[in-house]
Amino acid sequence: MLTAGFTANIDAEMAVGGIEETITVTGASPLVDVQNTVAQQSLTTEQLETLPTGLKAVASSLISLVPGVTGTSDVGGTSGLYRANGQSGALFFHGKSDSEMLFDGMGIADPNGVSIIYMVNTAFSSETVLETSGGNAESKATLVMNLIPEEGGNQFSGMFDARYSNDGLQADNLDQGLMDQGVTFTNEMLKFYNVDATLGGPIAEDRVWFFAASRAARNKNTVPGPFFNTSIGSPTFEYTPDESRKAYRTEWMRSVGGRITWQASERNKIGVFADFQSFFNRGRGEFYSPEAFVHQYNLSPEQLYQTTWTSPVSSRLLLEAGFSNMRGRWPYPSPGDGEFASVPDAVHLRELTTGFRWNARQYYSDHIKKHRYSERGSLSYVTGSHAFKAGFQLEHGISEFQQEIHGDVWYHLRNGLPSRITQHATFADDPRKEHLTPLGIFVQDQWTLPRMTLNLGVRFDRFNGRVPAQSFRATRFVPAREYAEIADAVRFTDINPRIGVAYDLAGSGRTALKFALGRYVETALSGLVTNLNPLVTSVNNVTRTWNDDNLNFTPDCDLANFGQNGECGPISDLNFGQNRPGATIYDDSITQGFGNRNYTWDMSAEVVHELAAGVSLTAGYYRNWAGNWRARDNILVGPEDFDPYCVTAPMHPQLPGGGGYEICGLYDIKPEKFGQNQTVATEAGQFISGAAGVTCGEQRTSSGRAPFAGRNCGTSDFFGVNIDTRFLNGAQLGGGFDTGRTVINTCFTIDSPQALLNCDTRIPFSAHHNFKMFGSYPLPYDISFSGSFRTVAGRPIDADWRVPNDLIAPSLGRNLAACGTRTECTSTAAVPLIAPYTQFLDRRNVLDLRFSKAVDAGGARVTFNLDIYNMFNGNQVLGVNERFGSRWLVPASLQNNEVDSILAGRLIHVGGSLEF
Repeated sequence: MLTAGFTANIDAEMAVGGIEETITVTGASPLVDVQNTVAQQSLTTEQLETLPTGLKAVASSLISLVPGVTGTSDVGGTSGLYRANGQSGALFFHGKSDSEMLFDGMGIADPNGVSIIYMVNTAFSSETVLETSGGNAESKATLVMNLIPEEGGNQFSGMFDARYSNDGLQADNLDQGLMDQGVTFTNEMLKFYNVDATLGGPIAEDRVWFFAASRAARNKNTVPGPFFNTSIGSPTFEYTPDESRKAYRTEWMRSVGGRITWQASERNKIGVFADFQSFFNRGRGEFYSPEAFVHQYNLSPEQLYQTTWTSPVSSRLLLEAGFSNMRGRWPYPSPGDGEFASVPDAVHLRELTTGFRWNARQYYSDHIKKHRYSERGSLSYVTGSHAFKAGFQLEHGISEFQQEIHGDVWYHLRNGLPSRITQHATFADDPRKEHLTPLGIFVQDQWTLPRMTLNLGVRFDRFNGRVPAQSFRATRFVPAREYAEIADAVRFTDINPRIGVAYDLAGSGRTALKFALGRYVETALSGLVTNLNPLVTSVNNVTRTWNDDNLNFTPDCDLANFGQNGECGPISDLNFGQNRPGATIYDDSITQGFGNRNYTWDMSAEVVHELAAGVSLTAGYYRNWAGNWRARDNILVGPEDFDPYCVTAPMHPQLPGGGGYEICGLYDIKPEKFGQNQTVATEAGQFISGAAGVTCGEQRTSSGRAPFAGRNCGTSDFFGVNIDTRFLNGAQLGGGFDTGRTVINTCFTIDSPQALLNCDTRIPFSAHHNFKMFGSYPLPYDISFSGSFRTVAGRPIDADWRVPNDLIAPSLGRNLAACGTRTECTSTAAVPLIAPYTQFLDRRNVLDLRFSKAVDAGGARVTFNLDIYNMFNGNQVLGVNERFGSRWLVPASLQNNEVDSILAGRLIHVGGSLEF
């Protein structure tokens, strides 16, 4: 596929490289592209083979090697196959996380563009191109990863690559500091292997070629903290850890497929690709008992089918087209399987003081289907001063999701005693359905003038979300439901300009000034379509207090009676239990029309300079800002329907000033308004009028945590300096420094005045300091040495305190509204003890090394590899339990896209490859 690529001036005067029996002329091309403004980093198969990149996976390799890209911290594959392959949201770049993963220019994520279902087998690809900025009209997202497939050729060639590790090849990084935090063991790599095999060659010389590949991979790691539970289904809700069985997570994958390329005529080439996969996942380093692990999926069978056509009609005109079908499923039926199984009807349990979950998974599913169909077509026309390209990308996504919750309830405990119940309106027998159809049409031209090149483009984006007709059987708390089709649940159109200017400063092709600006629209719209599904606009879950007076651990009340009765308080939303899809209303201003979709403007300004032959430096400033925010308004209440209160923070050495400070700006709804809800989702601008400096429309969570930065939220300013060095002996050195800040201001009120608490969040430069270097160097006797180093800022720390009613009532002057008329109440309120992004975990410093020895074996090349990951044996904490209580700050993987809670200890891989 022809993309906006590298353009360089080539000096016509080439130097003599060497004189033997013949004359060898070597022309060294400069590293500075003086015409293109698109910022691209390319990882070739050779780089992935040369450098220590763990799983050879797309996302983990980019995180290790590309300055400014951050995400999951991987140590030799310990993050697992799923995260390493690049789920959207797992990668951040300059405050952005809206990404798209492509294979041969066509999307391979699930229809909503967020979750990775098809697991990329890098053995199929020759190169991975990462586009991070630059105003390319062909790209719909700000961060695009495109894998370029292998095709085969007229010579037979193949590769076999294997690598292995286990706990005997890993160092223990448990120290006194971790033990003081309650850690008794760290991440142990119990088993790891990755085997790739490829074979390519001619079927009919010069006409038909094939390329086949297969992959088998497995990893199994312990999860620090929890153990397997011996009391699943206990009538008294006990968690009894079996300390002889540490909790672990495991993944295994099989992939086999291939590509056939047919040169049908001189000007027509057709490619057909298919890959068949099975992938199983049990856990992702969660702070839960294994039977309650959220991430347990059977992604099997998975398939990817693609067909492409390329036709160079003339030396100036190129036509391209492609079709892709990704078929994904990821069910996990109740009650689970193997060691991770619960028991039928065991209720999901959560301890409010620690956030720990056990007894059963939150939900199970017999049916989850995610299919994605993609088509692309383009025309490229090149003249002396113009490189013109126009094309389209059309997709159709099918999403079906069924949910089963044991008993249709969750129970929440406080210090081991019942405190609250969540009741669910499930759809256990029938799937919820959504269909998505995005269309993109683009036109762009690279216009070359003397010493200046203009990159001018525009993109038309249209999105249609449809909800098919659905019917659902009656469940425990809701009657049977039937809904008609909503043909245009979401329908957006946008015009998105993309412009860029590149200027050859001295006319020598050694220094270029570049500027690019582009408008991008939200791509992950599946959530909005789902929210408009009548099943979802109804009220699907509510909470109520539970005061277990007789301590029999059974709710002695009628849960189908939604008012206060027996041991149970009133439900939190009186719309629950009704076939009422109008409980939430979506205004057309956020679901329909021209220019109404969430957008991001992305700007970059760079200087690129060739310091010496083979050495280039890039320095840049990058800014992005978002708009068209959405908000939710309960029109039955207003700011006057809330009463203020204050609480005193508990004493703790990790809290600001050691604790004991007063926290005000907290509000509770008046009792007479409790449970009254009529939510209208609408555009946020009407509430922001008069509020200065607002950069995000999403309101804070109940705990006061800042909205998620990176997806249509906040304004970011970043600076970066990168170096790229290529030596004549084959050595390479690259890397750079990146830093910036993000402002998330949500200082406006819709309903509760508590939205103003910590509403102006500044993520400081120190939270974004990011330095990476990588390189390789050939030594005598076919020995090579390579490595990569990265130092990345630690994650922010939060403290979510669930304050009991008896500590709130003296200031509030009454019980919390959720208590109803009970004098003894188990209700709590979430209070943030730390302002967002003011405290951080320690930085992560990781050095990975590889030593290789190559041997010629009769026309084949055998390479032996020894990889050492986390050479310093660091043990930085990656994530902590943020629920304030006895286990606050105990290492735990709950969010922040981290898989592990502690950086895995030094790990050795032994492996090798055979190439012919």
